[in-house]
Amino acid sequence: MANAKKAKYYQRPDGLFESIRTIGGKRVAFRAKTCREVDRKILEYREEQAVGRTYAQVLEDWWRQKEPEWAPSSASAYLRAFRRVKEALGPLRIREMRPLDAVRYLSAMKDHGYRSGTVGLDLSVLKMSCSWAVIHGDVDINPCAEVRQPKGLYAKKRMPLTDEQIAAVTSCRTGEWWLLGLMLLYTGCRRGELLALRYEDIDRKAKRIHIRKKLSYVNGNIPVVEDHTKSEAGMRDILLLPILDDAIPRDRIGLIFHEPDGSPLKMATMARIWKQYCRQLGFVEYEELPCRDGTLRRKETFPVTPHCFRHTFATICFEAGIDPKSTAAMLGHADEGLTLQLYTHLSAQHKASESEKLAAYVERVEAGS
Repeated sequence: MANAKKAKYYQRPDGLFESIRTIGGKRVAFRAKTCREVDRKILEYREEQAVGRTYAQVLEDWWRQKEPEWAPSSASAYLRAFRRVKEALGPLRIREMRPLDAVRYLSAMKDHGYRSGTVGLDLSVLKMSCSWAVIHGDVDINPCAEVRQPKGLYAKKRMPLTDEQIAAVTSCRTGEWWLLGLMLLYTGCRRGELLALRYEDIDRKAKRIHIRKKLSYVNGNIPVVEDHTKSEAGMRDILLLPILDDAIPRDRIGLIFHEPDGSPLKMATMARIWKQYCRQLGFVEYEELPCRDGTLRRKETFPVTPHCFRHTFATICFEAGIDPKSTAAMLGHADEGLTLQLYTHLSAQHKASESEKLAAYVERVEAGS
């Protein structure tokens, strides 16, 4: 009886046929159920190497490596950018990508009304993934290395509270969430830092609040308490002002702000209670939008955000004569330049205000002469 034809490739114990080839200086293993399938995979790989991988393939490999290295909040933010970039530029071959492709993509984002922060996030994904492609041999030069954000992008301005709004926050002691606004105003904490704060972090004896954690949201709504802050500078102790010492309940444990079952606040809950709080204090504006029938409907807007309170705290520090370095430490700024920029802006406003007072005084003197 004739011997069975010898298999073209080595058959592994799991039944798969395998061939290891050196292609482009790399050892690559090809496995399949039949030798014919192994041949097909080798041919497809050689063809792909000749034209280069798609940018989508590069992006996916980059994401699989980088995603585990990021904090949940960072990964969640980058995931949205990753999906946008992949959808728009994924079909391109990485070797055929040019700086103009990225420039056109970012310009389209601008045309669609994306804000500066969102465009910057997508640009970061482009730069990081293409740099990864250089390191792993897909391209020789990063096509996005010299690409910059388009000029004229909309950047949301966070204005500090007015004196009347500060007075409203300070005097409010009714409703379910008045303490949230009071602590935002007189700690300068980021929203996530305050929502991760526990009663155990309040040191009554030392008159300090220990900031060690932050609350982030993964996949849009899932709250995750992270054992770190935005930066190393965010790990700090801040002053427990008398107004907060008197307002924060004593002899309690657990999260200060939480769901009814004591768990961290969900993003949807935070959005709901913030609107409720703004309505209570009158921090609501209205705009009229046209309806199909020709009438106008009134829509609520909420221009005052938790970050406006943080900005206000920095303004209070400026007006109190606290130096920029100390204010930066209280705010947890990793870059003191951010605080200096704010102080420079506030100083210019202050000078303008003093000039107006002087001009008004001279006018009164002239009118009386």
